Amino acid sequence: MTTVDTAHTANFTLKGPAVPLTQLPLGSRCRVEAVDENSESLLRLMEMGLTPGAVVVMEREAPLKSPYSLRLPGCTLAVRREDAERVLVTLLPESSAEGK
Repeated sequence: MTTVDTAHTANFTLKGPAVPLTQLPLGSRCRVEAVDENSESLLRLMEMGLTPGAVVVMEREAPLKSPYSLRLPGCTLAVRREDAERVLVTLLPESSAEGK
């Protein structure tokens, strides 16, 4: 991996229309498709379970849209906006932003 482009695409192959986590409404249930591993904080989040294939629920966001509260199986994580922008997800079909 000698260029930035190959470093970004080598992490995980996208299987659908992935969007940054920050673009989903609260209550959304999604699957992590890719994580840009270029920062220590993202590596730490990956160690706690925010990895490609993980199912995540957007629970809450702070008044200034940072941090986000994400529910993963077995834990809840607080993720800064700048880190959430580097996590690409696909919305799951049973997801509903209303009432959850």
